[in-house]
Amino acid sequence: MDLTRARYLVSARGRAALDSLPEGLDALGPLGVSALLRKAYPAAEASALAEQVELRSRARGRFGGPSPLLLSSGGLQMMTHPVVAERRARRLAELGLPVADLTCGLGGDLSAVAGGRAVCAGLDRDAATVLLAAANVPAAGVARGEAAAPPFALANVAVVIDPSRRTSVRRTFDPAAFSPPWETCLRLLREARAGVLKVNPGVDHSDLPADMEVEFVQLGRGMREAAIWAGAGAEPGLRRAVLLPSGPEIRSGEPACDPAPAALGAYLFDPQSCVTRAGLVRQLGARLGARLIDPHVAYLTGEAAAADPLADGFAVLDVLPFGVARLKTRLRDAGWRAQEIRRRAFPVEPDELRRLLGPQQGDAVTLLCTTIAGKRVVVFGRPLSKIPAIGPDRGTA
Repeated sequence: MDLTRARYLVSARGRAALDSLPEGLDALGPLGVSALLRKAYPAAEASALAEQVELRSRARGRFGGPSPLLLSSGGLQMMTHPVVAERRARRLAELGLPVADLTCGLGGDLSAVAGGRAVCAGLDRDAATVLLAAANVPAAGVARGEAAAPPFALANVAVVIDPSRRTSVRRTFDPAAFSPPWETCLRLLREARAGVLKVNPGVDHSDLPADMEVEFVQLGRGMREAAIWAGAGAEPGLRRAVLLPSGPEIRSGEPACDPAPAALGAYLFDPQSCVTRAGLVRQLGARLGARLIDPHVAYLTGEAAAADPLADGFAVLDVLPFGVARLKTRLRDAGWRAQEIRRRAFPVEPDELRRLLGPQQGDAVTLLCTTIAGKRVVVFGRPLSKIPAIGPDRGTA
């Protein structure tokens, strides 16, 4: 966003204009909104207001509710989901330290921290973003500056660092291409009294520092982030999986099940993504009284039904070697239809398999497609429980 537009939006005139816009204006579509606003405002102001209407509509679709914040397109893409930000803010509040968000963006995390009544400040390198963030979080001091060289000492503060993971053309998953650079982020964490560094949940485990704590955070069915914690309140070497909004966790220090695989039993358990990303499948197996079906597959199996929000459980109805014709015949003969198709270590996408199977009728079952001891198989399962999706994220096909 250019600086002139940001200055208008944070001005009394701009805020009054935004506040006067009716609910549901985005239903007109971008062209309709622009045409309507141009009748009441100068062209530049109408364009700025129309952009906010569109961005707030996108925020509602992404976060499942309205956003009162002033937004920019790039800032919205980087913004933490409010549920995730609030959990992080609660953990920071427990430290009793001032909080400095060194890459505050539009102030999503900063707003959550300020809501917990912590003393906080924000820093961003972009002048327009600083104006928007200062308006979004009036309780925090927001200044322009470089995260790599903050204008204050870090020894007595907790820092939040969310490096940019986008190049000029695409999102990057390579820590070496982050801004600030990866090594700079880790240096800042070590200099601070405490801190958290946000990274993409698909981060390679080899890039994670062994002397820091890492948690993998999932919201509903969607992975949101990995968060590296250091300093006060962190447990070096710990890995944690967290499922929001309810908040159940599992930690690397918990007992783990026998690594030797077990034959498929009466029940199959599919761990949530945060558990697999954190590498805690065997810890979950110990909780469930279950074991792996294959050393290279995250499905767990056991002889007793068990319930845990960190896994979806299924009663095993049948298992067949993979073959489309064989699957069609079994579904038809049993009076089943594949309501859901999941896969692990299996080459066929769920949507493609659904197309190959064609229309079906009967009782709903789940197909769990996988590889056991080098052989591709399909397990027919009946769900024991479900976890609802949050916002736009959905489960597998």
